Amino acid sequence: MPLALTQREKKLLTACIGALLLMATFIMLKQFLDRRTAVLAKISALENEKRENEGYLADREFWEKRAEWLNQNMPSTESLGTAQAQLLEEIQNVALDYQLQVQKQQLLPDSADAKANAAVYREVAVEVRLRGDQSTLLGWLATLQSPELFQAIKQLELEIDARAKEKTPQVLCNLVLARWFKPETGL
Repeated sequence: MPLALTQREKKLLTACIGALLLMATFIMLKQFLDRRTAVLAKISALENEKRENEGYLADREFWEKRAEWLNQNMPSTESLGTAQAQLLEEIQNVALDYQLQVQKQQLLPDSADAKANAAVYREVAVEVRLRGDQSTLLGWLATLQSPELFQAIKQLELEIDARAKEKTPQVLCNLVLARWFKPETGL
């Protein structure tokens, strides 16, 4: 036989149910606000991406001309090892011409960056340590990086040689020079 609830028990039951409904409402409101914030952030990101893509579309002709220029002018090579050796030999010859001392030379293996961009270009890189007259070395360094040569200075460290006995300032230069070639599929 069910017992009848007293007036006080009915009030407590109503308060408990009200508290449960209030908590459930707060939990659902928080979930709604979290989802709304996430959706608004996604909308904002997509709008930014859309603006960026519209900018790329506006510059499409410019980038197509660049791609055509790259296809026509980027050198190709059969062997990256041979190309790397040729790059090192060129640096050695220029160092002799400019009367720079080659203190260290090293052929560098493929970097993770080069492997990631293998569909766009293939890269060879060499590391050399040179010593020589500051103005001569800086003048030579200014001629290295060029779009027409498809080579770039990836790392450069210059240090004044404090132990030098010459009257003109002498510099020690650690240099990583890279040269780019057409990808294998573009040959």
